[in-house]
Amino acid sequence: MNTNYRHIIDIIHQLGIAFQEIDHMESHSCDESKVLRSRANMDGVGSKNLVFHAKGHFFLVTTTGDTQIKARNFKHEFGSKDIRFASQEEITNLMQATIGSIPPFGFENKTLPIYVDSGIFGSENFCFNPNDPTKSIQIRTKDLRTIYDTLPNPVRYFKQTEEGFDILEDV
Repeated sequence: MNTNYRHIIDIIHQLGIAFQEIDHMESHSCDESKVLRSRANMDGVGSKNLVFHAKGHFFLVTTTGDTQIKARNFKHEFGSKDIRFASQEEITNLMQATIGSIPPFGFENKTLPIYVDSGIFGSENFCFNPNDPTKSIQIRTKDLRTIYDTLPNPVRYFKQTEEGFDILEDV
C-alpha cells in the first residue's frame, strides 16, 4: 500500500468523513477514470491534479477532470510566464506520486501550495484516484473543503474566467 493512499485514508477517518471507495481496472487518464467510476455507479465530478513548475517552485492545481488548464493563466500568481508541467521524476521527488493518479491531498510534502478550482464545489460529490490508478474515492465536496481547511499546505481557491483565473478569498 502506498504512503499517499494511507495518508488519504487516515485524513478521511480522522475527520469522520464518509466516503466510497472502489477498485477498478488501471486508469491512465481522467476520461478512463470517469468511465470506470460510472460503471460502478460512483457519481460526482472527477478530479484532475496537475503539478506546475515556475521560478524554482512547484504548485499543485486541482480542477475537474473535464477542465482544460493553461499554465500561462497562472503566470501572475506564480510570478513567471515561464511555467511548465513538472516531470515524473520531479513529481516523485516532490510528493511520491505518479502522473495520472496524483492525489488532491494526502502527500507528505506539507509546503506544496495547492490551488483548487472553485468549480469543483458546484457538484455534490468529488471523485479522485488516491495515487493508485486502480482505486477511486468519492467524498462530498463540502467535505473536501473541510479537508483543505485542516491541511498545513497553503491552499488557495480560483475561478476560471475568459481572461484567465481569479484568485478567491473564500469559496
